[in-house]
Amino acid sequence: MRKILGLVISVLASTLVAISFHNAFLLNDYRASSSNEKIQIIIESGDTGFDIANKLTESGVIKASKVFYRIALNDSRAKSIAPGVHEIDTRISSISALEQLLDAKRIIGIFGFSEGLRKVEILELLSKSDSVIGKPSGTVFPSKSYGTKELEGFLFPAQYSFEPGTTADQAISKMIERFNFAAKKSKLDQGITGYSPYQLLIIASMVQSEGDPEDFAKVSRVIFNRLEIGMPLQINATIDYALNLRGNIRLPYKRLEINSKFNTYKYRGLPPTPISNPGEEAMAATVNPVAGNWLYYVTVKPGDTRFTRSYEEFIGWANEFRKNEKAGLFE
Repeated sequence: MRKILGLVISVLASTLVAISFHNAFLLNDYRASSSNEKIQIIIESGDTGFDIANKLTESGVIKASKVFYRIALNDSRAKSIAPGVHEIDTRISSISALEQLLDAKRIIGIFGFSEGLRKVEILELLSKSDSVIGKPSGTVFPSKSYGTKELEGFLFPAQYSFEPGTTADQAISKMIERFNFAAKKSKLDQGITGYSPYQLLIIASMVQSEGDPEDFAKVSRVIFNRLEIGMPLQINATIDYALNLRGNIRLPYKRLEINSKFNTYKYRGLPPTPISNPGEEAMAATVNPVAGNWLYYVTVKPGDTRFTRSYEEFIGWANEFRKNEKAGLFE
């Protein structure tokens, strides 16, 4: 009899818990996962889960803020909700609202750019963003530890979500903050023997502009090897930078005569500034070049970059490159 009574009490308790859950959540939450009606929600930097829950409720996205808040507390992904303008369906469940807030495709005003772009290119893209207002004031600089006020190299390639009304200076500051994080992670900010963090950044920018990711560490090694013996770097990408050109596989000889400190055929050592804004892979490859005695490299055909210390072998490969170029393999 006692066993039966205990079982009845247990079932009753479970039922009460289920009813309580139903009343606390299901009755206070929509069931739909999507709808045809949408609304734009502005998530600002510093918004807490409670703030976001209230915005969703007040905008008619969810039924009760407490349901979303409790779900967000128990889902670590909620910390990744990006600031910006989110386009969210109305009258949907709290879990669906969370999923939509985490969907980058629903963020209006996403700004991003790929590795290797130059400062002028990035600022041009920034000027076209609907979320960014004004022009750079020229008063935002990298960390003093790098010993420069030049922004080239410090505008980290990534995706950013800017709130409407973000100033150009605020956007640039976020890029520099993201750069600082990558520099610390790759340990570029610590420098290495004989090279300051800024010199490493200049090298990383050349690595980014010259090689494919799988060859970054080898290109890095070639640059260090040339520097160590006082050999001109002879980096085509630095000539492109000086002339503000893009996409030259092979440079005409006349361009190699340009009188610019970025002409690494004419001037030995590093160019005066980075020539692009490198990503974390290029930074890491610069700090950790692979072992090798190479002094030359040439991309013979797409996906086939070869490294050697022999000038004669390099010339042979260069001739092979020219044949492949004429055959249209680089088009």
